[in-house]
Amino acid sequence: MIGYILTQSEYDQVQGQFYTEYEFFNCVADINGVWFLFLSTQDKETILNDPTWNWILTLPEGEYIAPPAPPFPPVV
Repeated sequence: MIGYILTQSEYDQVQGQFYTEYEFFNCVADINGVWFLFLSTQDKETILNDPTWNWILTLPEGEYIAPPAPPFPPVV
């Protein structure tokens, strides 16, 4: 999956911030602890003309590799 790569500073700037009345940025870390942000086509259109957030669309993109899932607890 391809997403926008964020530095720690960029992550701190956007994580949890609302870009519409009901939508907010939610970043996720990959297997190496690199922060990623995924945006739908509609999200991109929404922030394209917003000078507060349109810089996100200029960030480098990269392949997100999910960390392994935690083990399931034993069934008792």
